[in-house]
Amino acid sequence: MAVGTAHAGTLNELLDARVADGGDDPALIQGDTRITYAEVAARVRRVAAGLARLGIGPGDRVAVWLGNDPAWIELEFALARLGAVAVAINTKYRRHEVEDIVGRSGARALVLPPTLGEIDCLALIADCDDEALAALETLVLVGETPAGDCYAGRSLASYAALDAHGEHARDEGTPDAPCMIFTSSGTTSAPKLVTHRQAALVHHALAAADAFGYRGAADTVVLAMLPYCGVFGFNTVMGAFAAGRPTVLLPAFEAGAAVAAIERHGVTHTNGADEMFRRILDAAEPVSRIATLREGAFANFSADAAALVDRAHALGIKLFQTYGASEVQALMVYAAAGSGPERWAVGGGTPSSPDTRVRVRDTETGRLLGPGESGEIEVGGPHVMVGYLGNDEANAKTFTDDGFVRTGDLGYMESGDTFVYLARLGDTLRLGGFLVNPREIEAYLESFDAIDQAQVVAVDTERGPRPVAWVIVSEGHHLDAESIIAACQADMAKYKVPVRLIATEAFPTTPSANGVKIQKAKLREQAQAEIDAGVSS
Repeated sequence: MAVGTAHAGTLNELLDARVADGGDDPALIQGDTRITYAEVAARVRRVAAGLARLGIGPGDRVAVWLGNDPAWIELEFALARLGAVAVAINTKYRRHEVEDIVGRSGARALVLPPTLGEIDCLALIADCDDEALAALETLVLVGETPAGDCYAGRSLASYAALDAHGEHARDEGTPDAPCMIFTSSGTTSAPKLVTHRQAALVHHALAAADAFGYRGAADTVVLAMLPYCGVFGFNTVMGAFAAGRPTVLLPAFEAGAAVAAIERHGVTHTNGADEMFRRILDAAEPVSRIATLREGAFANFSADAAALVDRAHALGIKLFQTYGASEVQALMVYAAAGSGPERWAVGGGTPSSPDTRVRVRDTETGRLLGPGESGEIEVGGPHVMVGYLGNDEANAKTFTDDGFVRTGDLGYMESGDTFVYLARLGDTLRLGGFLVNPREIEAYLESFDAIDQAQVVAVDTERGPRPVAWVIVSEGHHLDAESIIAACQADMAKYKVPVRLIATEAFPTTPSANGVKIQKAKLREQAQAEIDAGVSS
């Protein structure tokens, strides 16, 4: 059970409070469409009534497979109003993944558009295994009127028709009722179904609204350019809602569209993956087009964070790494007080909520560690998940006896609750008896003109675990692996020196709702195969 007893209400109580504070204020902006908080609340009550007529009630799960559309936000609040649970499906998923999530969640209904990019969504559902989707009774189509009332043996309804049956006046949700399921972004096993309760989402939205400054200025406008199906995108919108500020929705990220939205709507805040911000800065010609942008929090998935932060800082934009996960929500930390660009480029920070508790533990001895000592980050607080749906084994491994979440992340405490995130523990290298953050070696390698990007993994050798570096060679350069390794030997502890540099055109990646992640496990497997085959530098 999660740590923390701080009280927060239901999602609809939060929405009603925003209507009371400023019902005519814009809540959602998409293209030329502006929807006020009062209009959102009215739509939510009507959609809830329509869902109730479909038989959806307390505890039922409804899968939502949509892009960044106002309907997603309406559904989140409408399902919570019924005491039901929304199951977020990544828009990048295909048949096997959709079948798995809808099936394992036991969803009674699925809300979907006719197409998502090149995907024919209805045809995909028809191709799914009926036994796997045994609980699925109804398909709700968004953006198009169904040709009939049945498809692939299931009832077919129109989302537009849900609001034709009056309003569902009563909020049947409770603060402790589960209301949202996100998927974890694991790359080596089926995604876990991360379940959150209403009060956890409300508490965290209010905390993020304050910490990230959404509530602090009357001119705040937030750009939602991350997929709403992941916690990073979800928490961005919820923070804006908690502050009563407008959110500009991008249906899908494209740098030119993001720059145009910032310019047109006076966007002051946004969050995204590091590569999103690089593309925005590249596309902002002239740079005055993004003059209103004040702050952006990012997750660093690929390259040099310091260069990105410095580039933005020179333009008067504060970019900083934040921290989060599906299990503890995104926007969990804000930049440490009094810090500058050098610290902003480092993962971690100060918790958004004063009720969040962070500690670091030695995974081998179980000892809680002091400032500066690296170990596994553990997080407790009213914002953490209820647990993984239908997975008692994973819950037992993830929660400590006193209710903290074992994050699987390597980091260390600074002062108070401020901490530094270094890497995923699975990516951390144990070399020469020491825990080594691979980014340390990668950053050194990337300091050479010949190396554009580097990824370091550990392989087993006769002399114990040793690092191997995969590198993307800079355009117009030749990789002299021997001289670079010699430089490493002169500048680094021996156990950090790569035994081999392997050139590649691109790193293997996997998509997630929060960004594209490099598949370290695949790089490890391929590097081990090279070493086992007797290939040496």
